[in-house]
Amino acid sequence: MLSRGIKSILLAPLLLLLTFQLNAQPKQVTADWLDDLLNEIEKEDTEKLIEATKINLQESRDIKRYDLESQYLKKLGYIHLLKTKNLELAMEYAVESLSIDERHDYNAQLLFSNMLLASIFKEVDDYYNAAEFTEKALRINRDLNFEALQISLKQQLGDIFVEMAAYEKAQEQYENILAYAKSSRYPKLEATNWYQIGLLEQMQNNHQLAINALLNALKIHRRINDLDKEATTLLAIGKSYDQMDSYEKALENYKVALNIWRSLDSPLGLAKVYNALGALFNKNKEFQRATANLRYALTNSQKSQNQMLIMESYRLMSLANKGLGKFKEAFEYQELQSALEDFIENEKNDRAILKMQNRYTLGKQQNTIDQLEFNKVQRENELTERTRQNNFLTILIGLSIVILMLILILFITQRKSNTKLKAANEEIQDKNKELEEVNATKDKFFSIISHDLKGPLNSLTSFSGLLMNHTDSLSKEEIQMLAKDLDKSLKNLFALLENLLQWSRSQTGNIEFKKEPFNLTEVLKKNKDLLTKQAGNKQIEIELKQEDPIEVKAHEQSIDTVVRNLVSNAIKFTNERGKIKMGVSEDDTYYYVKVADNGVGMSPKIVDQIFKIDSKHSTQGTAKEKGTGLGLILCKEFVEKNGGTIGVKSKEDKGSMFYFSIPKN
Repeated sequence: MLSRGIKSILLAPLLLLLTFQLNAQPKQVTADWLDDLLNEIEKEDTEKLIEATKINLQESRDIKRYDLESQYLKKLGYIHLLKTKNLELAMEYAVESLSIDERHDYNAQLLFSNMLLASIFKEVDDYYNAAEFTEKALRINRDLNFEALQISLKQQLGDIFVEMAAYEKAQEQYENILAYAKSSRYPKLEATNWYQIGLLEQMQNNHQLAINALLNALKIHRRINDLDKEATTLLAIGKSYDQMDSYEKALENYKVALNIWRSLDSPLGLAKVYNALGALFNKNKEFQRATANLRYALTNSQKSQNQMLIMESYRLMSLANKGLGKFKEAFEYQELQSALEDFIENEKNDRAILKMQNRYTLGKQQNTIDQLEFNKVQRENELTERTRQNNFLTILIGLSIVILMLILILFITQRKSNTKLKAANEEIQDKNKELEEVNATKDKFFSIISHDLKGPLNSLTSFSGLLMNHTDSLSKEEIQMLAKDLDKSLKNLFALLENLLQWSRSQTGNIEFKKEPFNLTEVLKKNKDLLTKQAGNKQIEIELKQEDPIEVKAHEQSIDTVVRNLVSNAIKFTNERGKIKMGVSEDDTYYYVKVADNGVGMSPKIVDQIFKIDSKHSTQGTAKEKGTGLGLILCKEFVEKNGGTIGVKSKEDKGSMFYFSIPKN
């Protein structure tokens, strides 16, 4: 194990590195980054700030943190632009930062690098390059969507276009900002841009359009109670009326502006409006009123230390005194104006020379910027070519996949079609087989019907013939016997026709097997009572073991038919003095109705075929009763329609037990 001292020695460099990284980490590049930086530059000591930033820059280079390096380069660029005025150094830092941002695709940082370059070019009156880099910043910010910054950039671009006398382009920017201000309910911004548009129209001598725009600005300034801006706008409106030779309206606007600036005690504002009044009175040859106002203008111009306003006051005073015939005073003011004008012009020339020198110096960096732009375009072209190749490969692969998918789909479709065709053929074969079975069944059925109808009808014909031809020779007992046989044949025929009708209705769907609750015990009792007389003819006893009511839900009429057929069938095949038992049993899901007799019974072969329509199993009863076997087929049909099953257990000479089930639910 390591001792605590050794651990401390080993961890110390790591902690130092971590501390350095935390200290060296500047604020993230967001929309507020530049505002925070400008506030820091304004507050901090310039020399100390430069030294600290250079240290941070070197540390970021040591750890190869290019994002931090770019931020510190921009910071140094802004310090030299705003504080030391060393534009050459500012440009060097800006170009180096731009190179890093473009190489590493730092879009947010690239935005601020372009803004820095635009500011440097604007400082030396190179408005063409200033506009170009501002437009680049705008394009980058469309993706970053820094909303407030986008508005600020458009405002800057509009101001640059004004300096370039590109008034249409400037107005386009101001109108874009105006639309945003209206939609965002930003009255101060809206008023500012109405004012800018008004000044643009003034520059182009469109004074009525200028007044319209300025009046819009004035309404908003009054609504938000911005008195200084209200007075400034009134002054601009007055100047447009002055240019339109509308003396009264110009004077009215100047007076309102004057009262506002008096209430604000603003020397600068008062100097502007008194100069404007002096110019208006001079123009209207009211020289006495002009000198009175221009004295106030001169006093306030000197208070505000605004040389341009002082020079304007001297010029207007000279004109007013000349108009009053005070040529000495006029000459003195003209001399003061000339002296100040020479001083201002010399300063202006000095600044112009400095700007030319700076522009020449910056021009050396232009080659570097152009090379960076060329490299960027080349990288974009290479990227476009790679993208084109990748797109081509993607399309090729996509087409290959589509073709393979189509082949697979065709194969699957063909397989499905073959499967469906095979299934259809099998279904057709099954249907043909079913049709053959149905036809065979139909033929067998008609064979059964024709055979079983023939017997009763022959009997009826014979009995009716005997009665018709031999009535005189027959005794009363013989006639009664014939009538009894005739009655038996008619009953057999009626039973046959009734079963045939029921089966036909079932097959054609004319019986609606609607399940309704009924008492099963009552159905059994009803059929017992109904068939007791028929059983009594053979001295057969019918016993019903079920007394308690049983409620089931089924089609009552069909169940009634099944019970009647089974009991009739039992009577038919039970010997004289035999016994038939009826009863009901149950399990969890079914009730089982049972009809048992001690009659002749059946062989296993007959039991196997008894419920099949295609098998002839009609036999005579114990009293030579005729039967068709159709009744049992009808029973099977009806039981199954009610959701149950039917069966039989039988032994020859022992009897049979028929049973069927009815679902409980």
